[in-house]
Amino acid sequence: MPDSSPTPPAEVPRGPMPWGVRLWFAWAFGLLAITGLLLPRIIGFVDFSERAPFSLLGIFMMFELAALLFGITVAMQRKRVAHRFAIGIAVLAAPMLAGLPPILLDFPPSAASGWQALFVPVGLGITLLLVILLLRPSSRAYFSED
Repeated sequence: MPDSSPTPPAEVPRGPMPWGVRLWFAWAFGLLAITGLLLPRIIGFVDFSERAPFSLLGIFMMFELAALLFGITVAMQRKRVAHRFAIGIAVLAAPMLAGLPPILLDFPPSAASGWQALFVPVGLGITLLLVILLLRPSSRAYFSED
C-alpha cells in the first residue's frame, strides 16, 4: 500500500547573508537602540504648547519606531516586502543623524548649525552606501520568501 502522506517541500539551500543586508541590520538595530535611549526626551518634548496632547516630533518618532520594528521583523523572516522596508529605513539616516540631536538635546543655534553641517554629509553617505548595497542582486535575492 503506497504512502499517501504529502511529501514536505524540498529545503532551498540558502547562501550567506550579503554585506548590504548585514550593514542594514547593524544600522536598524543601532537606530532602534538610539530611539530607545532617547524615548524619554521624545515623550517629554513639546513643540506646540503645553496643552497640546501630541507633538510632531513624537508622531514622526512613533511612525519611525513602528516602521523599524516591522521592517526588522519581516527582514528576519526574509520576506520580499522587507527589501522595500530596508530601503525606506536606510533613507532615514540623514534626518535622524542631522535633525534629531539638536532638537532633543536643546543645542544653541550655532552648535545646531555646526552639528548639521557635519552630520548631513555623514547621513547622506550612510544612506547612499546602504541603498547601493541593498539594490545589488545578492541583497534582493536574500529577501525571497513570500
